[in-house]
Amino acid sequence: MSRAALSHKLRLQIADELDCARQEIERLGGVLRSDPALVAAHMTSLQALDMIGQQQLALAAVLRAEDPQAAIAGTPLEQLRERLEQALD
Repeated sequence: MSRAALSHKLRLQIADELDCARQEIERLGGVLRSDPALVAAHMTSLQALDMIGQQQLALAAVLRAEDPQAAIAGTPLEQLRERLEQALD
């Protein structure tokens, strides 16, 4: 197997792992949001869990993209997009 094929396969596996972790974070967030007192006390932390999930989704999309630069440019999370664009330099 060529190095490029392995690299592509590895990128796809990492993207899949990010998706699995995101799904687990979403499941955890759902459990935590079922307790109104916990939601009231920890809204900022719950929002952080959501942001982590969004970042994982965006990173997985970049890893799967045939054109990673275009995928980065289309990333809806501005701060993540800026960090990734800086890494392209």
